[in-house]
Amino acid sequence: MNLQFITGKPVTTTNFNAVQPLGVGGQLVLEQWEVLFQILKHEISPQCAGLLLEPVIDRQRGEVDWYLPADLNSLAYSAGSRDALLQNAHRLIAQAKQLAQRMVQSSDVVQRQKGAILAQALSYPTDEYIIETPYGPAMVAWGHQSNETDKKAAFVTAKGDQQGYKSMSILPAPNLANHNRGIISYWPWLFAVLLLLILTFLPWWEGVIPMQYCRYYWLGPLILLLLLVPLIAMMLRNRSLSVRGR
Repeated sequence: MNLQFITGKPVTTTNFNAVQPLGVGGQLVLEQWEVLFQILKHEISPQCAGLLLEPVIDRQRGEVDWYLPADLNSLAYSAGSRDALLQNAHRLIAQAKQLAQRMVQSSDVVQRQKGAILAQALSYPTDEYIIETPYGPAMVAWGHQSNETDKKAAFVTAKGDQQGYKSMSILPAPNLANHNRGIISYWPWLFAVLLLLILTFLPWWEGVIPMQYCRYYWLGPLILLLLLVPLIAMMLRNRSLSVRGR
């Protein structure tokens, strides 16, 4: 893997034809880098935060430039063997995963959300994406998974210098919070429609309603229907906007 550690230039660039971004709640995990970096820095250690290189997303080209975090320039690190680097990286990743698990189990909603994002961020395709930097181990393509259609990692050594890979647009991850709503969200509408049907056919049941009231009974279902029509229209409009937003 070709890497460069020059101020103002990316360490490397990845192409999303090889790796796919992960997301939580309709947002890419990469977009939460600053929050995740500060969590790891203060809750564990600066070196653990250094696992997450700073990403700069180019959606048009389908690429991410990875930069060294400026906060870690003063960290001292002694280079060693590849095995020692991986061992150190795995130890830091394990600590971060334990922190994410504790946050997910928190009683605070915001903490649980941050824990879920952190857990996704600690995913990376393979150990090939763990690199050695001047301040310690770091993960290239954190918050990603391998693309099953192409196992080979695609790296770009300089911005725009693609090596045989077509660019693609990066789309936001699906909204995970709404994937299991199912029919439960529509039970008020189903109940209202059922009530309308009951009111419509009630007069046909002999003896249920006195004959002198039957001539005015049709007003009840009509009023309910007039109330349901705009509500159903609003529901369909909101659902259409929700689908477009995804």
